[in-house]
Amino acid sequence: MKRMKTSFHGTALALVAALVLSACGGGGGTAGGATPAAQSAAVFVGPIGGFGSVVVNGTRFSSVGATLIDDDGQSVNLDQLKLGMTVRVSGDADDATQQGSASQLEVLHGTRGRVTAVDSVNATLTLLGQTVKTDASTVYQGVANLAALTVGQSVEVYGALQADGSLLATLVEVKAINALSLSGVVSNLNTTASSFQVGTLTVNYLANSVTGTLADGKRVKINAATAGLVGSVLTATRVQVLGAGSAWGSAATTNAILKLKGVAETAPDSTGLLNVSGTPVNVSKAVIEGGAAIIAGQFVEVKGTWDGSTLQATKVELEGNRESKIGGRNELYGAVSSVSGNTVVVDGVTVDLSAAVFSHGSLAQVVVGTYVEIKGNMVGDTLQARRVELKNGGAAKGMSYEQFGQVADFVSSANFTLNGLKVDASAAVFEHGSAATSLANGVYVEVTGTQDSNGVFVASKLEIKPKMMN
Repeated sequence: MKRMKTSFHGTALALVAALVLSACGGGGGTAGGATPAAQSAAVFVGPIGGFGSVVVNGTRFSSVGATLIDDDGQSVNLDQLKLGMTVRVSGDADDATQQGSASQLEVLHGTRGRVTAVDSVNATLTLLGQTVKTDASTVYQGVANLAALTVGQSVEVYGALQADGSLLATLVEVKAINALSLSGVVSNLNTTASSFQVGTLTVNYLANSVTGTLADGKRVKINAATAGLVGSVLTATRVQVLGAGSAWGSAATTNAILKLKGVAETAPDSTGLLNVSGTPVNVSKAVIEGGAAIIAGQFVEVKGTWDGSTLQATKVELEGNRESKIGGRNELYGAVSSVSGNTVVVDGVTVDLSAAVFSHGSLAQVVVGTYVEIKGNMVGDTLQARRVELKNGGAAKGMSYEQFGQVADFVSSANFTLNGLKVDASAAVFEHGSAATSLANGVYVEVTGTQDSNGVFVASKLEIKPKMMN
């Protein structure tokens, strides 16, 4: 997948708003870019499942105008987001339409380090002493697949931390790193020596670098300088002990609706209690969708409310349920920005259309600027499309989605292109700029809007942002 931006924790966020959607996820665009009407406060935590708006746990969140940051406190752009990245979204959403508007989106960084082993037979890799498990749904960036990884490569891995301390990867990204990070489970704590182990790695720490109370079995997030790793010993610059509500940051309020995607560490006990990627969950009153029971080790999406110590679930969706309904794990909504044979790029994602079933059109009709809705599965670094809905000209009218990138072919605010798509932003609400003075070739923008009957993307909101480095 050629695209610019899950550990389920991170720094505190501002109080959020966004209703958890129905677990069957996806859905088409909303007419006229209108904000959904029936909305509730909520927090969503999970891997990014789609774009054209940011899709998290089945909900399409408009993010233009939202605060986009990572848990290191750095600003990010939409083109830095990638399928499989873990994010925490605050905003509002409509449960019926599965549409939302984010007020803040935070990228929760994964484990960052150098690969020390690759085991293609068992589908694992090792970095910073931690075993990373991969499966058919793991997305790759900068490398085609697990077998193409080599020892010594720098990677960042997003995923769900499991009870045994391993990480089940949703994204493996080959990238340059300037610092190390690791999420894991504490063992062999030695307070006299100020050390503990995570996997096979020994971590040395200073008392003033620890937030929370260390103990064996506790989940922690560790930060360190790259020079802090010597052999199998890591000197930490920061250690955060992750409590029961750490997935929600500061947003774990008793009146917010929450939705979490993670790994069921065990089957529910006799009272309906289990942990999902470290978060206590009570499923005794929940509706289970996609199967008869929750099995240890499977991905689940949990919807519910926080009572201060436990997520009281109202609905649990088992992995594969949404895929069976919409036609794939991943979904894209937007205009085609390039075409090469059976391969296109949509929302920065490389898509293979060769095996797709088309609605309202055919592969021969796909050109730059065509609005498409795609469902499929990431295989390595490419989305293998299974279903494609083609909406040309008037058929795309009123379908809201988002575009991002650098302005090209600039004539005026009513006439420029973005990723090959003609844009009219003359009536848009501008964030951090104005229609009269801010647009020019090369300016990086994030835009939400709809196509008109002539295929022109009519922007309803446009945000001008400095271009961040990927």
